[in-house]
Amino acid sequence: MSFQEEKRESIKRYMLEEIRKDDTEFIRKSMENFAISVTTVKRYIKDCIEDGILEEAADRESGYKLVSFSKDFTYQCKEQLLEDRIFYTDILPCLKDVSDEARQIWGYVYTEIMNNAIEHAKGETICCHVKQDFLYTEISVTDDGVGIFHNIMNSLKERTGQDAVKEDAILELYKGKFTSDRSCHSGEGIFFSSKMMREFAIWSDNAIYSYGCYEKERLIQSHLLAYYTKLLNIGTMVVMKLENQTNRKLKEVFDMYAPIEEGFIHTVIPVKEVCPYGEPIARSQARRILYRLEEFRKVELDFGGVDFMGQGFADEVFRVFQNKHPDIELIPVNANESVLGMVHHVTAGMR
Repeated sequence: MSFQEEKRESIKRYMLEEIRKDDTEFIRKSMENFAISVTTVKRYIKDCIEDGILEEAADRESGYKLVSFSKDFTYQCKEQLLEDRIFYTDILPCLKDVSDEARQIWGYVYTEIMNNAIEHAKGETICCHVKQDFLYTEISVTDDGVGIFHNIMNSLKERTGQDAVKEDAILELYKGKFTSDRSCHSGEGIFFSSKMMREFAIWSDNAIYSYGCYEKERLIQSHLLAYYTKLLNIGTMVVMKLENQTNRKLKEVFDMYAPIEEGFIHTVIPVKEVCPYGEPIARSQARRILYRLEEFRKVELDFGGVDFMGQGFADEVFRVFQNKHPDIELIPVNANESVLGMVHHVTAGMR
């Protein structure tokens, strides 16, 4: 592809991204970002309409929407369901005009999530909704079972002897390596699946686990509508979104967290997400986060969105836990000066 072709493709994709967000300023933004005229932007709009990529939409603020294709599948759990056959028979034919990398990622992620629904949900029905436009494919897998967070909460209580809440279950999913059935599963499927997607969210019992989502509620709601008439009860819904032309490779994602020679050693915990009642302040908050972290060798604590960290929380993580586990690398990322100052305060004088 020549430079001019690459530039034209970049302009088109940027414009379509903004339209997909229903941004009323997409024409002005396209002009400013690429130093092009309003006439040029309107020509791109015209070309996209003629190519069947875009259409006018009176109900949208921007006046346009991407042309999309959707398909639904329903499976009864009393039948013998095999996730790989379902993928190759039903889902793969829906993945039109996607890159080889996207096809491989969908093969891995879809079969992982579908297997969870088949083996863990204990429901009667599983539904899948596939939606694709020029930029993205979105797939959701929904069951009418007991709910993933409920399963994890029960398992946590069995292991720790303490009652658990939904936020505790979500925290364990962020860490990875947690499964309610150790004999059959490693607890890695959701962790790696979420990292391979552009956006990934799990909805259950009015709580959400998400990765890469800027508007997770909007993503969830757009798929919930597809199931209102199909399921009497929603136990768990997993929504996945990926660029059709992604060049991300499966191996790249695994190498980031689980090098072949070392295994699954690296995890990332979004501190703000797992401290939903406020800033990280208490030792009890820290201890919930630290539970099972001795299973890893590298832990990134993402402090994005955190304004302040309490001394008790910091001391429990960066002094007490670190002294007990000196071989585990604790890495604060996206931390402001206040948070980094508290880390320095509690670690001053440590050997």
